[in-house]
This record gives sequence, structure tokens and C-alpha cells, in this order.
Amino acid sequence: MIALAAALVLFQQASTPAEVRTLNVWVTDARGTAVRGLVPDEAAVLENGVARPVTRLEEDRRPLNVAVIVDSSAPMGTFYRLNLVDAVVQLLNQLPAGARFAVWTTSDRPQKIADWGDDVGAASRALKRVAPLGGNTVLDAIVEASSDLKRQESERSAVVVVTGVGIGFTNWERRQVVDKARASGATFMVVQFEETGESAVAAGEGQVTRLDYDYVFEGVTRATGGIKETTMSAMGVPRALEKVAQALKAPYRLSYATVPDLKERKVEVQVARPGVKVRIGPVRP
Repeated sequence: MIALAAALVLFQQASTPAEVRTLNVWVTDARGTAVRGLVPDEAAVLENGVARPVTRLEEDRRPLNVAVIVDSSAPMGTFYRLNLVDAVVQLLNQLPAGARFAVWTTSDRPQKIADWGDDVGAASRALKRVAPLGGNTVLDAIVEASSDLKRQESERSAVVVVTGVGIGFTNWERRQVVDKARASGATFMVVQFEETGESAVAAGEGQVTRLDYDYVFEGVTRATGGIKETTMSAMGVPRALEKVAQALKAPYRLSYATVPDLKERKVEVQVARPGVKVRIGPVRP
């Protein structure tokens, strides 16, 4: 009877019309360097524990749009120019050819100091003109940058956040921030350094706690296939942004055949190369 039931399930699965789902996949080696040249035969997909046939695996060469958010709040006054500005400029210089970017700061309120384009020099000058002040409004900046991305299927997008954990303020509840970030379709990369700085900002209504930071940053990176790099001090930001630069390079688009109308799709991607790390983004039709 068990064999008969199993055969019936296999028959029903085989007779169900297949549909194709697509997701982004990032593959890096032990040093965090992007792995190039993968072919479909090197990848395997498990969906809800069931093996699915891979129909396509190719490097994602769509144009890249990157929103960069930099903590320029008053508590970061000691670290902003010393540790953050040059590291962010170096990241912009390492973006793939043809990438466009915009830069936000979080002094008292989110402010887009460099509009969409590819002029790294102009972005560098804009960052150097910023005077750190106020509380950290990074959560509001995430909402604004996510909305500003206006993602198109012909492009790929990412949001890079560089922030400490000093006193902050927001107009949004933390779950709303994660929901709006996920709705943008962007991949989130967060570099969080364990610095609170010395603040003259008084605590008050709307204060963001460490739990809020962690909830949002973990939520947006896990949901979008991104990464969260945590360093003990702002001195670790340049190295962490090097990893982000690698993560933004050479993602793959993977498609696989599946069955329709599944209530949940828990997907795992394995790559037949030793020592690699695989991250995946949301599954889309």
C-alpha cells in the first residue's frame, strides 16, 4: 500500500503542469571573493525538501542601482571623516561598470546628498561637506531610499547601510521599515559598527534602541539575500565594505521548474564547488 501511495504521489506530481521560478544567488569563496563561471550542472535546488530541476543559471549582468546610506549623526562626529567617508568612496569606486548610485546621510533627518549618477568625485565632495549632527535617522533613510529606488525588472538594485549604534530617531515602527524595504525588491547590505559615540542628543520620544537596529538590519538582510557585517569599531568599516563590494559583483540568476500553488516555498541552493558560501534572494515568478 505504501509503494502504491508513493507511486500515486509521483504520478500526480508528474502530471501537474510545471512553472518556472527565479531567484538571485550569490556565491563566494572562503576569502569572500565572488565565484565566477558557474554552469547549471553545478547547482542543485531543494524546495521544501524536494529536488527541483535547474533550468537556467547565468551571471546577472543587468544594470545595478545602489543606494548608499551613511550614518552622519552627532555621535559619529569622531568617526565620520576619519573612518567612513573614504571607505564609502572606495566602495563606490569598486561598483561594477555601468552602476548608478545615490548617497544618503542621516544627520537629524535623511538627506540625499548625491543624486543618481556615476560621479564618484561629486559624491566624495558631498560626503566631505556634511557636518555630523542630530540623532541617527537611518531607519527613516532606509524607507526613503527604498521608495526612491523604483526598481525595474530590467535592472537590479541594492541598498548599502553604514551605521553605528548611537542614539536614533524614527517616524516608522520597525516592522514597517522591514516591510517597506522588502517591497523595494532591493538586496540589503549592512555594515554595523559597535560604536555609540559621545552624544549631546537628549533621549526622547521616538528613540531607536539597539533592539530596533538589530531587528531591522537582520530582517532586511535575511529577507533579501543580503549580508550584515558587524565590526567592533569604525576602524573595521573599510574591510567590511570590501566584502560588500565583492557581494555586489557577479550575482547569478537561477531558474528552476516547480509546481504551482504551493503555500510556502522554502528553497535551498547547493553548489558543487568545495568551500563556497551560497546566499539566495527571494523566489519570484
